[in-house]
Amino acid sequence: MIDIITESLRTIVSSGKGGQGDLISALKQLDDILESNGAELDARLRHFLQNRSYEKALLWIEGGTPEKGICQK
Repeated sequence: MIDIITESLRTIVSSGKGGQGDLISALKQLDDILESNGAELDARLRHFLQNRSYEKALLWIEGGTPEKGICQK
């Protein structure tokens, strides 16, 4: 599942390079994963995805440390 999430995030983050259909598909895929498997995701990743902080989610998956946002998470 993490591979699918990562691929979708990369598509979204680099959406200027792909077609709009790819972007819509990636967004839908993440929404579907959240709906069906949200409870199984790491709480921090789930937070990023629920708040549509896609760059932060991708950075976190890749081992980086995203800056805290307004919510301080």
